[in-house]
Parts: sequence; structure tokens; C-alpha cells
Amino acid sequence: MAVEGNVNEGDLAAAVKAMEELVDEAVQVYEIDKEKTNVIDDLYNSLKVITSYLGFSIDLHPSLLNLSEHTRAMLTPSLDILIIKPNFKSEQKRFDQLTLDETTNVLRYAIPTIINMARSDRMIKSKKISFLREGTKKLKRLPSSSAEDMIVTDTSVQVEKA
Repeated sequence: MAVEGNVNEGDLAAAVKAMEELVDEAVQVYEIDKEKTNVIDDLYNSLKVITSYLGFSIDLHPSLLNLSEHTRAMLTPSLDILIIKPNFKSEQKRFDQLTLDETTNVLRYAIPTIINMARSDRMIKSKKISFLREGTKKLKRLPSSSAEDMIVTDTSVQVEKA
């Protein structure tokens, strides 16, 4: 049997120092996890305002979420991820419930896609507004008379007295 008195004080000091380092590392990991949660919450809330306003849904490649190739995934405007499995069953995940890797993958893919969709939507709306503006400008060239004057002076409308 080993005698407890033979324990080297240097070994004990090293073990205590190692435990202190372990506690320090654990505290730092805890703080980083807490910060990660806060950052993802802020990102989620800010991005949700934009995506809800724009109203776009985006098909995501299943590999972005570590899903099988035969699975379909879609990011909705409310930042829910709709997952349709090969057996046609579906599940829904909130964006802020993804892992860090999944979050990063989805953002790297979705942000440029949303930008392109918004740009395209803006261009279409601009063309339609230009068309309406031009039509309004053409209509304003009519003589300035009220609608009642136009009806009374219109020769195609005959008024009979009773």
C-alpha cells in the first residue's frame, strides 16, 4: 500500500493549478455561450423585421443544415425553417435554434439570395411606378374641367326634360 505522506507537494500544487485553469476555461466557455445566445437573438430579431417586410421564402440546399439530399428545406419570412423529409413528413425549426455552423451556412446562402430577390422586386416596382407616373402625366394634359362639365357638354349624352 502507498503511504499518503509520500505525495509530492509539487504534484499537488500542479493538480490544484490545473483545476484552477479548468475552472477559468469553463467560465470563459460559459461566457462565450451566453454571448453567442445574445448575438443570435439580436441577429434573429433584426433579420426577422427585414424578412417579414420583404415576404420572401427561400429554398435552402439540405446540406446547409446537414440534412439528407432527398430532404427539402425552406426559410420562411418569419425565419422559420420548414423541413420536408423524404417520407413527406414535415417539421419546423426556428432560425435561432440552429447550430452555429448551420446558422453560418444559412446566412452565407440566404443573404445574397434575399438581396437579389429584393433588388429584382425593387426594379419591377420601379418600372410599374414609372408607367403609372407617365400615365398620370398624360392624363393631366386634358383640359381642366370638372367631370360635371364634361357630362353636360358631351354631345353623346342627351338630356330630356320631363
